[in-house]
Amino acid sequence: MDPHKIQRLIYIIGFLDLLGVSIILPLILPMVKNLVESHLAAGCITSLYGGIQLFSSPAVGRWSDGWGRRPVMLVCLIATAVSYVILGASQSLMVIISGRIMAGIFKHSQTVCRALLADVTPPEDRSRVFGIFNAASSMGFIVGPMLGGHLSELENGFSLVCNIGALFFILDFVLCWLFVPYVEPAHSQSSKGKSEGETVLQAFSFMKDIDWKVFGDIFLVRFFLSFSSLVYRSNFSLLIDQNFGASPKVIGYLISFQGIISAVAGFFTGKVSKIYKDSQRELFHSSVLLTLALLGLTLAPSLTLLLACLVPLCVSSAVIRVSSSAITIGRCEPDKVGSVTGFGQSIASVARMITPLIAGLTQEISIYGPGMMGTLSAGVGAALAGYISYRQKSKVE
Repeated sequence: MDPHKIQRLIYIIGFLDLLGVSIILPLILPMVKNLVESHLAAGCITSLYGGIQLFSSPAVGRWSDGWGRRPVMLVCLIATAVSYVILGASQSLMVIISGRIMAGIFKHSQTVCRALLADVTPPEDRSRVFGIFNAASSMGFIVGPMLGGHLSELENGFSLVCNIGALFFILDFVLCWLFVPYVEPAHSQSSKGKSEGETVLQAFSFMKDIDWKVFGDIFLVRFFLSFSSLVYRSNFSLLIDQNFGASPKVIGYLISFQGIISAVAGFFTGKVSKIYKDSQRELFHSSVLLTLALLGLTLAPSLTLLLACLVPLCVSSAVIRVSSSAITIGRCEPDKVGSVTGFGQSIASVARMITPLIAGLTQEISIYGPGMMGTLSAGVGAALAGYISYRQKSKVE
């Protein structure tokens, strides 16, 4: 298949993927909070997803390198659909936990999509393609939260929303089954004759084989920047409810607004990269913007000002995703793109695992706690990104 057709297909899959996620995601924490008493307890439960992805992300990335992107993506999509059906099957806390555990193991379709895009896209064009993919995916966040907010107010709304989310992943499965071609893995010849068990063990052993001299600095930056956004967004629904008394529909509209800005920004990240022609400097400047945006969101006294501060938050996040991915992939060998991409995703999973806990704990102390923690973390990430940019400039000179 023509690489451009594959790219367009992956854009559609990415859109449906985040549409399925965003229709459910804003409802999970309020549902859990209704079943437990404290913010910290709710954070412990919701952190399960990120904790599991810490280990499953590099494994799935490694498997996609060894077995091919298509079969791994098919497994991830259908298993994620099943996890969402389980999530909506009951309002029992144990059932919700079971659904999130399964999603944590298999929800890696975005990671495999990025690896596939890297396979079919020349290095000089990856920033543009990743930007369009992020934009197309973000468009799912435009429709999903609004739809989920409205449907959740119906009878058995949570279950209905979960089943609709599962349908989007089933549709992705069908698209992948029918149209995504199987591409022979780059190092398949060297891996022939190895047992399935050996391949599984290799997936996890890759975690200790990462060359930290090559990737350590960028992974550290990605952790602090991911943590900064996630610690603010993890309790976003509860924060808006407590600060401004917003209804689920209003919260859905706010999240959809973020999806609109992220989608628009994604389409322009390629042009931004061409202007900068330096991913390190691009990452530094966008990190500074993220820090200022989080500070504004934390101190915003009204929904109007909060809405205004969401714009730089979404723009900087879109640029950070593209520039950090370009830096990471640019440093790795072609036959390890999936593995490194998966491990990079696990860095975000570490942040995703601990942010509900820290957000819940800091929110017990102060309503501004998650925002201030996010601002501090973004500042550290920006300082590290600035150091990387300065070091790269010194090497060139």
